[in-house]
Amino acid sequence: MEKDHESHKNRSSKCLVYTLLAVVLQSIAFLIFGLVVLRINAPTLRLSNASVNQLNYGPTSLNMTVVAQIRLRNMNFGRFEFGDGTAILMYQNATIGAASIHEGRVGGRKNREMNVTLKVRYMNFSIDIGLLGLVKLRSFVELRGEVRVVKIINRGKSAVMNCTMDLNLTNQEIQDLSCQ
Repeated sequence: MEKDHESHKNRSSKCLVYTLLAVVLQSIAFLIFGLVVLRINAPTLRLSNASVNQLNYGPTSLNMTVVAQIRLRNMNFGRFEFGDGTAILMYQNATIGAASIHEGRVGGRKNREMNVTLKVRYMNFSIDIGLLGLVKLRSFVELRGEVRVVKIINRGKSAVMNCTMDLNLTNQEIQDLSCQ
């Protein structure tokens, strides 16, 4: 009788150890899931390419069309849904061109390419272009939206792009493109 009691006691303690081990392993799995999948970062915007069309300039005016290719990169496991945004092209501190970016979404761990066309009609253009014929420009885009993970977690995030570039008036091209 004493032997049965002892073997029952051993089985009970083994069951308790196995149950605790299962709980610890499950907790570790949930922790890893939370740290990897549920970590939400802001998507990134990059200016892939920019080209100039129909460039006309004079001593006080600058007219051109800039076609820019922007890449939105979402490295989260959930999709990023963004609202309408605006791409802005600036000379010194003045906005010389703007274009709308329509709302959309990019899936989890995906990229989305967007073409943006900016019409520039600037009449207060006064610059000494010098020998190189370079004009310093800056572009800015911000897309605000939400990252949605597992249909229960929504986090507001913004994708921001801030680039500087030189417009070469003699070659009619963008050069020295640098984004942050």
